[in-house]
Amino acid sequence: MNKKSNIMSLSVDPEIQERLKRVARRRDVSVSKLIRDMVDKFLNDEDNVDMVVLKVPKDLKENQEGLRSWLNARFDSVAAKLKS
Repeated sequence: MNKKSNIMSLSVDPEIQERLKRVARRRDVSVSKLIRDMVDKFLNDEDNVDMVVLKVPKDLKENQEGLRSWLNARFDSVAAKLKS
């Protein structure tokens, strides 16, 4: 399906622009595609779902015990936030 895109303007701080550019380069995509993908991922049409986003340190990927400990430390705060 070929859709024609509408142009939308977005204002962000220069620091955010630089972060977007760095991530887009690492992923080998344009900044526009990166933003489209991020918006698509985080827009939620389901009313009965709350999204939780965690930034997991890269050094924990190979350390299952460390990752488990890190996640357990955040569990209570996430549960409390969702309850409120």
